[in-house]
Amino acid sequence: MTDREAPEGKVPRGGDPAIMAARYGEAPSAQARRRGFVAAAVVAGLLILGGVAVQAANLTQPVVTTENLGFTVNDATSTTVRFNVRTDPGTSVRCTLVALNDGFTEVGFRTLELGPVDERVSSHQVDVPTTELATTGSVDSCEIVDAG
Repeated sequence: MTDREAPEGKVPRGGDPAIMAARYGEAPSAQARRRGFVAAAVVAGLLILGGVAVQAANLTQPVVTTENLGFTVNDATSTTVRFNVRTDPGTSVRCTLVALNDGFTEVGFRTLELGPVDERVSSHQVDVPTTELATTGSVDSCEIVDAG
């Protein structure tokens, strides 16, 4: 007795093949299943290739990183922030510096453009004007303006 055969008076496992075919259509042939698998594999391959291409393009873009070295609270009107910028020589960057009070509220803000830088690492010391006494100062962010 095969999978499709059932003892007399019993319905085969999975239901009557004629009823199932009428309701859901004929089962796809082996060739149709193979075509579907190949199409899915091609789509997956193209998606992977596209992801690799995007990653490769991003690797060629210049990167900027910063390192906070310290700060000095001068008085209630200014805080000096010391920091390093790491980027490719010839690149210009725009950095945002902030000063915060003891409640972590921003009390000072300054945006400045640096560069084009001559060396991979450059050190900077910048005064940030404040509206009240700050307790900390740091680099909030830096972004590439011109990759040279």
